[in-house]
Amino acid sequence: MASGLKALWALSVVLLVSNWQHWTYGKATPQVPCYFVFGDSLFDNGNNNFLTTPVKVNYLPYGVDFPLGATGRCSNGLNIADTIAEQLGFDSFITDFGVGGVTNFLDGVNYGSSGAGILDETGYLSRDLFTMNIQLYNHKITVSRIAKRLGGEDVAKKYLSKCIYVSDMGHNDYLNNYFLDTYNSSKIYTPDEYAQHLIKTYKTQLEELYSTGARKIAVFGLIRVGCMPSNKQKNPNELDGSLCAYKLNNDVKIFNSQLQTMLGELNEKHKDAVFTYINSYEIDSDATNAGFKNTRESCCQVLESGAVPCQSLSVPCANRSEYVYWDGAHFTEAKAWAFGKRAFKRLFPEDAHPYDISELVKLELNDNDVNSVNLAQL
Repeated sequence: MASGLKALWALSVVLLVSNWQHWTYGKATPQVPCYFVFGDSLFDNGNNNFLTTPVKVNYLPYGVDFPLGATGRCSNGLNIADTIAEQLGFDSFITDFGVGGVTNFLDGVNYGSSGAGILDETGYLSRDLFTMNIQLYNHKITVSRIAKRLGGEDVAKKYLSKCIYVSDMGHNDYLNNYFLDTYNSSKIYTPDEYAQHLIKTYKTQLEELYSTGARKIAVFGLIRVGCMPSNKQKNPNELDGSLCAYKLNNDVKIFNSQLQTMLGELNEKHKDAVFTYINSYEIDSDATNAGFKNTRESCCQVLESGAVPCQSLSVPCANRSEYVYWDGAHFTEAKAWAFGKRAFKRLFPEDAHPYDISELVKLELNDNDVNSVNLAQL
């Protein structure tokens, strides 16, 4: 055990140096002034470290390939939000909101919180979490600070309108609510009704984000939760031909369909903004996983069958770039990059609608109908 830990620490030191050089090599001006992140454990960069909750991963082997070690990201290295930041041209990591003491907020802030959902009641068994409503409240604090720093609300709104906003919410409203017997939501709502309930709440939240000055908003759909190793192990009798729990996937597909419709409605209402849909379900597919040898198993040792977290101080697989999943639910850095690249610049037309993130960056928004912009001009 001791020799394994020494090897793990040595590898961490080597990768810390190489990864940091990779991140900072060839510094360039970012394509947008700032980048704001709302989300769950797929995007969380350490906010839960500051909260009274057992849902935190600030221990090895998490972060074994990350320049700063175990920061609270549910990955061996970068997560999806990090890969998008790098593609946007940021030469340092977007700061977490934490307990609100952040000072370098002009580049953007990450509000993501592992276990959090669209609904406030989602994840309540995990105690303290930054739900979507709390993340929006925290963002309003940031916006007020930006206004003070820049000299007024009008200047701040113009600044914020040029930034990129990403939101990845809804996974936990299924995984840690609708799919759990400890909640009664599956007894109250049919899958269609529950999706409607989530979408109605989410629409109000995205409207609130718009009211703070956000104009370029990329909203991520839900990934194939039935393909997560933990959900496969918990639902062995519901596996389809792709070895995924088909019922779980079918339920989130209903949410994704309604989300696309809702974003279309927001685009019709707000002609000076774009809410674009990132098709996470299709991006999380065999086309993205084609280069990986292990697509349904976790790289690290989890606590037990069906569990999500890695065992503390366990030694993970050595060939991490060949694994899709790091633990029982979250991607490796290699998969995060494969995913993030398709979200940023679509591989197939269905990956994003109406724009991918690289196209969203280039849009010049005003009071005219930005939804009529010709993609050929981008």
